[in-house]
Amino acid sequence: MSAVSRANEPITLDVSALPTVAFGKRSPMWWGIVLFCVIEGMTLALMYASYLYVRGNFDVWPPSGSMNPVPIVVEGGTLLASLVPMWFCRKAAVAMDLARARRWLLLGTVIGVLAVPIRIWWIASLPFLWNENAYASIVWTSIGFHCVEGTAGVLENVFLSILLFRGPVEKKHFEDIEVNVLFWAFVVLVWMPFIVTFATDGVLR
Repeated sequence: MSAVSRANEPITLDVSALPTVAFGKRSPMWWGIVLFCVIEGMTLALMYASYLYVRGNFDVWPPSGSMNPVPIVVEGGTLLASLVPMWFCRKAAVAMDLARARRWLLLGTVIGVLAVPIRIWWIASLPFLWNENAYASIVWTSIGFHCVEGTAGVLENVFLSILLFRGPVEKKHFEDIEVNVLFWAFVVLVWMPFIVTFATDGVLR
């Protein structure tokens, strides 16, 4: 075989020994969900900044009656409580421990689902409509946008729980669980500044 023909031969690599799944920063899915959270987080950050701007334009605050802090605090506590089993679920997923991943994901999902009627209670207790003034509009918009995020997170938790219990479970699904836990942590933590502000406005000011 001539030197020219050997130079034109395609280069082949044996990648059969490489792992089929990866976790953390080695996973493209991990980076994808991180970038997604950055985008969504910027939207909520703009809403929070808008809320603070609107608050600075009113002499009397809140201008439309104080929100009931009870459902706000209860929802915040419920969401934070869901992070505990989800954290252990992530550890089980990285270890590819199916039994523990099932148990912790199911518990985290149940707690997350419990937050749904609490959010409905909160919305039903709002003492103003969305179109009453700028304050009412930003409150309703913030809650509504986070409802979309929270609903997506709850549904994903439910679907993954069903998959883990009904199967078939593949190695790649453990990677799905890890990035799902990351998204759920974002959904919970990004809402905490709103929880604190909404619960204390009209009480501390």
